[in-house]
Amino acid sequence: MWAFITRLPLVATLVTFVCVVIMFALGMWQLARAEQKEQRLASIQQASQAQGVTLEHVLASDIESMLDMPIKIQGQVDNTQFFLLDNKIHQGRVGYQVLAAVKTDSGILIANFGWLAATNSREVLPNVVLDDKSRFYQGVISLPSHNAMVSETAIVDGHWPKVLQQIDLEVMSKHYKKSILPFVVLLDADDDSKFVRNWQPIVMPPEKHLAYAVQWFLLAFAALGIFLFAQRTKFKRNNSEFH
Repeated sequence: MWAFITRLPLVATLVTFVCVVIMFALGMWQLARAEQKEQRLASIQQASQAQGVTLEHVLASDIESMLDMPIKIQGQVDNTQFFLLDNKIHQGRVGYQVLAAVKTDSGILIANFGWLAATNSREVLPNVVLDDKSRFYQGVISLPSHNAMVSETAIVDGHWPKVLQQIDLEVMSKHYKKSILPFVVLLDADDDSKFVRNWQPIVMPPEKHLAYAVQWFLLAFAALGIFLFAQRTKFKRNNSEFH
């Protein structure tokens, strides 16, 4: 065995060792992510049973940790100044998602009311009717991502509604000329609403992380096994040629 080890090629051995270590590390990272997701889903389930977290709790917490958490807020919608998020598809139809400001005691937040079909002309925007009475809203917390490849076309000129190419809270704040809270609430589905709300959760299930972990571990074992088999075969061939 010692003779076999001492005759291993240095560069190939180091490369294989580094690759195996990296793959094992990635597997362990996926296991850690699976555990985090299990804890996160448990927190979301607990919050759901308690009818959602409060706005005050969200603002006092790390916003990233609040992603997909159910929330219940009380506020009044500004039904005169709202946004239409462009190019949203539902069942093959083109439409918009309606985003409006909700005034609360803790600040102004953006609520996504859901999808609405577009008209037959790009020049004619759909008729949007929002209830401006103070009421309770329930939904889940979303953190919009910024795509640097998307160019915003909405101009700050005081004319409403505004058509947006992506949810950019900084841009929306400039249109409102007011500070807004750093997250969006995706409102819960409502059978009585004309808006379509079929949000997909962002949280990847723990099972996927476990599957990825298994894949990394198997790749690590396979790489190590192939390397040892190749070197053992080479070692035996060299010994037979020597004798």
